Amino acid sequence: MTNSQLRLTRRKTPILFLLLLFPFLASAQKKITGQITDAETKSPVFKAAIMIKGTQKGTYSDEKGQYSIDAPAGSTLLFTSMEYDNTEVTVGADNTINIALKPKVSGLNEVVVIGYGTVKRKDLTGAIASLKAADLKTEGVSNVGRSLQGRLPGVTVESAGGDPGSGTRILIRGVGTLNNADPLYLVDGVQVANINNIAPGDIESMDVLKDASAAAIYGSRAANGVVLVTTKSGKAGKPVFNFRTNVGSQKLAKKYEVLNAEEWATVSNAAHDAGNGGAGLPRLDIAANPSTLGAGTDWQDAIYRTAPIQQYYLGVSGGSDYSRYSVSGEYTDQAGIVDVTGYKRYGIRAKTESTKGILKFGQTFLATREKWIRMSDGWGGQGGNAVGSAMKMIPTYKIYDTSAIGGYSGASGSVVNIPNPVALLHLEDVSYELVSFLANAYAEVALRPYLKYKFNMGYTTSFGQTDDYVRRHEVGNLFIQQTNDMSREKERNQMVLLENTLNFNKDFGKHSIQALVGYSYQKTNYNYNLMAKTNLPDGIKELDAASGTASVGGNSVESILLSTLGRVIYAYDNRYLLTASFRRDGSSRFGASNRFGNFPSVAVGWNINNEHFWHVDPSIVSSLKLRASYGILGNQEIGDYQYSAAIASNINYVIGDAQQKWFGAIQTAYSSPNIKWENTATTNVGVDVSFLKGSLNASVDYFFKKTTDVLLNVPIPGSAGSSTNPVVNAGTIQNKGIELGLNYSNHIGEFNYTVFGTISSVKNKVIELGTGTQQIFGGQPTHHGASSTLTEAGGEVTGFYLIKTLGIFQSQDEINAYKDKNGNLIQPYAAPGDIKFLDANGDGIISSADRVHMGSPFPDFEYGVGLNLSAFHFDLNIYMQGVSGNKIYNGVRQDMEGMNLEYNYAKTTLQAWTPEHHTNMPRAVIDDPNLNAQTSSRFLESGTYFRMKTLQLGYTIPESLNARLHTTSVRAYLSADNLFTLTRYSGFNADIGRSGSILDRGVDYGHVAYPLARVFSAGIQLSF
Repeated sequence: MTNSQLRLTRRKTPILFLLLLFPFLASAQKKITGQITDAETKSPVFKAAIMIKGTQKGTYSDEKGQYSIDAPAGSTLLFTSMEYDNTEVTVGADNTINIALKPKVSGLNEVVVIGYGTVKRKDLTGAIASLKAADLKTEGVSNVGRSLQGRLPGVTVESAGGDPGSGTRILIRGVGTLNNADPLYLVDGVQVANINNIAPGDIESMDVLKDASAAAIYGSRAANGVVLVTTKSGKAGKPVFNFRTNVGSQKLAKKYEVLNAEEWATVSNAAHDAGNGGAGLPRLDIAANPSTLGAGTDWQDAIYRTAPIQQYYLGVSGGSDYSRYSVSGEYTDQAGIVDVTGYKRYGIRAKTESTKGILKFGQTFLATREKWIRMSDGWGGQGGNAVGSAMKMIPTYKIYDTSAIGGYSGASGSVVNIPNPVALLHLEDVSYELVSFLANAYAEVALRPYLKYKFNMGYTTSFGQTDDYVRRHEVGNLFIQQTNDMSREKERNQMVLLENTLNFNKDFGKHSIQALVGYSYQKTNYNYNLMAKTNLPDGIKELDAASGTASVGGNSVESILLSTLGRVIYAYDNRYLLTASFRRDGSSRFGASNRFGNFPSVAVGWNINNEHFWHVDPSIVSSLKLRASYGILGNQEIGDYQYSAAIASNINYVIGDAQQKWFGAIQTAYSSPNIKWENTATTNVGVDVSFLKGSLNASVDYFFKKTTDVLLNVPIPGSAGSSTNPVVNAGTIQNKGIELGLNYSNHIGEFNYTVFGTISSVKNKVIELGTGTQQIFGGQPTHHGASSTLTEAGGEVTGFYLIKTLGIFQSQDEINAYKDKNGNLIQPYAAPGDIKFLDANGDGIISSADRVHMGSPFPDFEYGVGLNLSAFHFDLNIYMQGVSGNKIYNGVRQDMEGMNLEYNYAKTTLQAWTPEHHTNMPRAVIDDPNLNAQTSSRFLESGTYFRMKTLQLGYTIPESLNARLHTTSVRAYLSADNLFTLTRYSGFNADIGRSGSILDRGVDYGHVAYPLARVFSAGIQLSF
């Protein structure tokens, strides 16, 4: 080797050595220390995970948020906590890395609205179910109440009918009263009658307070639960516009199968031939020749139609750090699937919030105008509305008769007085218009950073007007009216709310305290007026134009509620939680000695995962919280002035030979001066747990609810001097149940998915009622049927109470063998093919005394299941819900399968029993001596159903296109609502809706039916 080569080798040696050593230097460990804090509160984050990305090596922060880890230079540290967004940092030259984690918008840091304030979900001790705006964005329905159906455990949402704008009825944790069981609804803190007129696009969140701990701050008004609706507020920044439109088509989901003209005549003739004890009755002339009649008139086809629905929404929001706004307008036009019927809604909303120094003030204004075009309830007789009449109307009759007054044909002769349903829709105009205003304004002063005083003023008013105009008509020979008549009803509701609250919110080291005290004043007024006249000229709908009889009436009521309230929410070290509240209400609905009620509650919570002994890997169990609460709530939902005697004036009479008129008055209602608050005590135990780093979340609650001093009407003899039964405290009802909510979210590459579900089970029982033997009957299923439900001590609220059927007598020998203990025939008027009824009390006679408990209108459990998928700008949203184990009394079937009256029958009657063809359908007999069609378990059916409620496919355009279109987001979708229902129930809709009375629950009353529609729609959601 030459000298020059030697010198070169010596120069290269250190370089080669360093190159060989570099991998070892790069992997040299260095000790990294630091503190992890909350980016907003600056408080330390306990048990945050610190991992070296791509390895299994990691550690946790201690209670001071401090950590220590050995990591190679150039490696990446991943900081995670289920309450915060993930953060990554590359290890460089510094040995100290402090991290401020940003709280997640959702999860345990999600803000939940509670009474008079908010709280983070991790600090929540009460049972509260919530929906956010994102949960409602895929709904294609016009009514927000329907969006709740099956989504919240313990919250039962039922349709109030299928007619346009019908809304929903909501029950929270079963029925704890025999009066109004509706929850308390509040929109931005102001009480409203319902939330059916709130546009889904206006809603920021919906929170349902279920247990006493959550709801007791509302005291007297919260016994049936509380639904809090918070509308959207503006955010700092440039104006953001949101536009939504949804256009669709509605079709009849299920048609009731009835007989055509030829089939009806065949069954009618068989029924007449079997009448009069088998000797036969004269056949109807219109049924003389069945084979010549053909199909006849399809009355259901004559009234149903494919109906359009359209919805439009436009909102704008924005503001600065000091002032924010959110303004919106919406329009809904929903035609009904029954001809003529429809619903329109116009709405505007404005919400602002401003801050000036220590002063903060804001307001919400909401105005809606709604108009319903409705069906007539009927013209008397036994047909009911157009839907009920279309099923019963005999198909041999025609729709039109140009020679008749009004132009419509109708039933005539010796048949049941069922009106022509098309004539019902076109000869009577029924409309209801409701204009509603909600105004709320508040001012808040920060006396200290931790002490704020707030004055809140709310006002709601609504003006309702019903116009009912009946044209003169001659529809057959059963419905004749010679004059045009009109009535107008007007009603007005007003509510004024004034609230003063003082709120304290401060942290002391590991201690956190929220304290609230307040005073509330609420005054409600209601006015009603009726005006009616007969004999109006054709085509004129003004009362002044009438020349006939005039009728007037009216009344008004007023009530006041005064309340004081207080609450303390305490948390220690993010581990131990305590909530205590108290409210004292005074109501004018009770006498002076019982006017005030006290409603306390207490709840505790334990975040076990924040304990020092907790060492479970967050990838297995991320969080675990136990909750328990107890509280008392009140109910005052009875009529006003029930504690005092009612006197009717202008009761005049004539005496003496001169027939002199004397003016007088009479007592019409017995006074109940001792009535007092109805109280509901609720115990709740719950568990909230998260798994798999927060991907899987579950919440389980068990509750026991007992209502004492139930307010109810107790029968008294007329000799007591009252035409009505007085209200007294005479009942105890208990409810208990369990609720489960689950949610799992994850992703696989570009594929994101969320699966969620709820399941609830509630059981109720009447412990005592009235004098101990009182029975409350309800649920009349037909125009002429007996009641079908019973509420009494030892049973449940409105359980089915029916004569039990035992099949069909197949022979005279079976009838002769069915005897009482004395050898007498129990059903002496029966013939082969008739129903066999159970003689439950053994007296040898089938009567109402033989009714027995036959099931419940309340399901064993109800559930909802949803699946949201998204990938490559497409999203698929599926939502299903159902109930199981409940019963429905099918009053429609009782009418349509009776075969004892002169109207049309169900298609199933073609299988009526005959001597040659033995079936489960009893024989056709027009006078029905055995009472086969009486109210009995024959018409009680399973109410279990499973419904594909929403199926929606959407597409959101890529970000690159947004830049070109100057938009923020554009989404288009196709949606199907009420796509199909799996059920054994034979009626229109297993999710039935009738009236607001709890005593009618589960009873399908065909007189006021309106079928549910299947909806197909397309929509666009646009932000710019």
